[in-house]
Amino acid sequence: MKTIWYFEEIDLFHILCPYKYADHVKHSPPISFHKNEFLFLPNETSKEIYLITEGKVKVGNYDNDGNENIKIYLTRGELLGEMAFLGQTMYRDFAQVTQEGTQVCRMSVEKARELAREYVPFSTEIHKRIGENVRKLERRLEILFFKDIKRRLIELLRDLCEVYGMPCVELGPNVTYVHHSLTQQEMASLIATSRKSVSLLMNELEREGKLKQETGKFWILDSGLLA
Repeated sequence: MKTIWYFEEIDLFHILCPYKYADHVKHSPPISFHKNEFLFLPNETSKEIYLITEGKVKVGNYDNDGNENIKIYLTRGELLGEMAFLGQTMYRDFAQVTQEGTQVCRMSVEKARELAREYVPFSTEIHKRIGENVRKLERRLEILFFKDIKRRLIELLRDLCEVYGMPCVELGPNVTYVHHSLTQQEMASLIATSRKSVSLLMNELEREGKLKQETGKFWILDSGLLA
């Protein structure tokens, strides 16, 4: 199962009708955004969906006290605001750029529906993504409500391993190497805790000999950690 937390390099470009998409980009080239700019906010009219071409965007919402709840981080090839495709009239979440120079292509809902009518792979993929998003949210809520902080962190590490993990035989037959682009603050946001807690728990796991870590990468030394 793909991660509920973070998708990177899951490329939608290859399933977009090349001629239709090229024509669309010709008239609506990618737009560059500064870090912390919003693509959209909750309760804004949802007339467009977005395809990230470079950079990183976080998606989340605010609770009644104004606290930010992060649902997911998205990068190149990922869609935003796709529920408008099914008729959602207002965005329920916000989408905020977290990497300077992030670029997105905006596509009207009408254009997306035209692509879906004329190009079956696009229609299949976008419906698949919507279904996956529902399942991801259900699993995320289950983990957040019923797991303690350490277990939530381990679940996140396991998800990162599933997406980015590679064998590292030079360190051992069962060692997994993971190179990712989440900061500790972003990891903390995804599991509803503080950056300090993530740092302390990662250091604890390292002292126990279960993993080794560096900035943007880690090695799972004990495969039982993710069981």
